[in-house]
Amino acid sequence: MVDESERQVDEGSVVENLEKNGQEFDQIVDIRVRKKRGFDLTFKLAVVKYAEQHSGEGAARQFHMDLNSIREWKKQKSEMTFQADSDGKCARLSGGGRKKVSEELEAKPCQWIHHMRGWNLRVSRKMIRVKAKEMYAVADDKRDGGAFEASVSWLFRFLRRNNFSLRTKTTVAQRDAPID
Repeated sequence: MVDESERQVDEGSVVENLEKNGQEFDQIVDIRVRKKRGFDLTFKLAVVKYAEQHSGEGAARQFHMDLNSIREWKKQKSEMTFQADSDGKCARLSGGGRKKVSEELEAKPCQWIHHMRGWNLRVSRKMIRVKAKEMYAVADDKRDGGAFEASVSWLFRFLRRNNFSLRTKTTVAQRDAPID
């Protein structure tokens, strides 16, 4: 195993050697500590505009990013321009991400939960998962590709998508102490 002090010495010597060869320290840090970053549509369009004026490689160097991302953004320029006019703060184009298992499976459990709550009946997480499995079995618009599990993570995302919050019932509130 490498000791932490030895690792710092190794990184320091690498940085010194690269600085002697004429490379800037900022570029070295960006290369070594590359993290996935998110960008909004206005920034993406600015990078595409810069890439069209100069070059894709020049834009990649200027903004310290991957050339493949810039190429992909160039292909999506018209969609990004259209969506940036309405909302430039978003980072993804509409229609992106994983598709819902079934539109019916989004609407029917919501209706069932509202119905149960309307009758002041308790609705638990397990009840929602069991009911969702039952509803998926008879759904008309199932997505191909396997069985629906109604996992805990699906339930969490379903509740968040539909603005539901399930709280546990607590004991009766304590009474305030009498004021003397």
